[in-house]
Amino acid sequence: MNLFTKSYNPDWGRIVDMTVGKNSSLSENIKDETVFKYILHEKGKIELGNNGKSYMIKEPSLILLSDKDCPDFKALSKASDTVLYFKPSVLRDEFTLSALHGEKYETAFGTAVYQDYYLIRYFIKTEEFNERIIPLSAWELGRIKGLLDSINTELTTQYDGFWPCRSRSFLMELLFFTQFLCQTFEGNNKVLYEDDTNFSLITEYLNEHYNDEISLESITKKFNINRNKLNNIFLNKTSKTCLNYLMNLRIDMAKIILANTELPVSEVAGRVGYSDSNYFTKIFKKMTGSTPSAFRNSNSTCR
Repeated sequence: MNLFTKSYNPDWGRIVDMTVGKNSSLSENIKDETVFKYILHEKGKIELGNNGKSYMIKEPSLILLSDKDCPDFKALSKASDTVLYFKPSVLRDEFTLSALHGEKYETAFGTAVYQDYYLIRYFIKTEEFNERIIPLSAWELGRIKGLLDSINTELTTQYDGFWPCRSRSFLMELLFFTQFLCQTFEGNNKVLYEDDTNFSLITEYLNEHYNDEISLESITKKFNINRNKLNNIFLNKTSKTCLNYLMNLRIDMAKIILANTELPVSEVAGRVGYSDSNYFTKIFKKMTGSTPSAFRNSNSTCR
């Protein structure tokens, strides 16, 4: 199995170092040392062996493996797995494996390159292997599965010239969501109080649905909470109101897509929950000080 996708158009010759595989590809390629492996384990029982330890993987789970992770794989029952293979250089040309395993980007705080680096940092900087095995809820499973399907559709159909950009943008969105999951997983051992639980449930919802139409009224109704208490919880946790938290979430995702793809601004707006691209531009400029197009011109990583 090729762990890259080649353009169907022979005159273009474009290669994207990313592909999606199913069950059989996992046993064949799990030890590959040239790519990262993003494994969605949906059903069945599998066992991974790493450094003399065995890990029984529950369903559903997410497994993040870097190029240096070469675990032994055993299917203990009929399993259903989807694997995204990708080279980090899909995000940025400078993200070579040797550069990532050094400390080059660890101190680049506040820069666009650090923002992109942070999307894959959990693959390489999480020391304990079991901390990169993340149990998933049903909605988390659905969100990841949908994004993997979107990546696979772009790579396999190539229905327009934007397929490399669009598949890359879905990868960014997938890693952005995974970053949220990893941060949530890190905090699962803390003692939770009512406000913590409400905050966790609502932020999970916002991270799943930020590309949908969401209002303060719809949130208060869904979680049976009054708006004053809702905003007080978010102000205490984030120093932002609930809708400002959502706005920041949307604009952060928009910045990633704008900087790393050439997708039309109107499509980017729709991907982050704004049906009106003019309104999106107004909000984006208010939040960042520049228009989406100007931001892209200053921060583009597209080749």
